Amino acid sequence: MELATALIFAFLYWHYGLSVGLGVMAFYACLFIIIFVIDLEHGLILNKVVYPGMVVALLLALLPQSWLTQWTVTGVANAALGGGIGFAIFLLIALASRGGMGWGDVKLAALIGLATGFPLVFFSIIMGAILGGIVAVALVIAKKRKRRETIPFGPFLALAATITLLWGSSILSWYLGLM
Repeated sequence: MELATALIFAFLYWHYGLSVGLGVMAFYACLFIIIFVIDLEHGLILNKVVYPGMVVALLLALLPQSWLTQWTVTGVANAALGGGIGFAIFLLIALASRGGMGWGDVKLAALIGLATGFPLVFFSIIMGAILGGIVAVALVIAKKRKRRETIPFGPFLALAATITLLWGSSILSWYLGLM
C-alpha cells in the first residue's frame, strides 16, 4: 500500500506540478486511499473520515477556479448539488436493498458528490457500479465468492471518484462528443 501511495503521489506531482491543484488532489488521494483500505479490510466506511472530508470538500469548492488546474467543482452550489444527488441516489438504494448496501456507502456517495460536483457525480457513481460489478462477477466465476455474498462497495466508489477527479471532465466531454 505504501508503494502504491508513493506512486500515486508521484503521478499527481507529474500531472499538476507544484500547485494548489496538487494539494487538493493529494488530499483527495489520501482520503480515498484510507476509505479504500479500511472498507476492503474491515467492511467499514468511518464517519470520522467521511464527515471531515465533506467539510473540506465544501471549503475547497470556495477556492477560485483559476487556482485549480482542471478542477471540476465551481462553487459551493455545484458541490452541494453533487453531494445531494449522490446522497439521494444511495439513500434510495440503501432503503430499497434493506441492508444490501451500508449507510457508509450512502455517506461516501455524498462525499463523492461534494468532491466531483454536478454532473460528474453521475459519472463517478456509474463507474463505481461498473467496476464493482466486474469484480463481483469475476469473484463469483473464480469461486472466491458466492452469488449472494456481499463485497465492499466503498473501494470501487473511492477508485471511481479518484478517476473522476483526475479525468472525469475530459472523459465526459469525449463521451458527449460521441452523441
